[in-house]
Amino acid sequence: MERSGSSREKSGRGWKKGRERSDRDGIRELARAIERFAEIYEKVEGDKQRQMIELEKQRMEFIKGLEFQRMQMFVDTQVQMEKIKRIRRSDSDGYS
Repeated sequence: MERSGSSREKSGRGWKKGRERSDRDGIRELARAIERFAEIYEKVEGDKQRQMIELEKQRMEFIKGLEFQRMQMFVDTQVQMEKIKRIRRSDSDGYS
């Protein structure tokens, strides 16, 4: 009987050590997974930041082009108005 009790202790200890090793391996694996997740998250956030900067540059270029068109239309309108005024003045001067 002593022998069987002794073998139980050994198998119990062996199981406990195996369990501890398994736990350590599991913790290491979890740590690696968390580290990998952090790396991927960091990369995604960096890409997102670069994309936001690029979109902001495009938005600014679009607004710049729009403002240029607005100013061009304003100047063209002013020129047209001046031409019309000149024509009216020359017409009114001719009839006097």
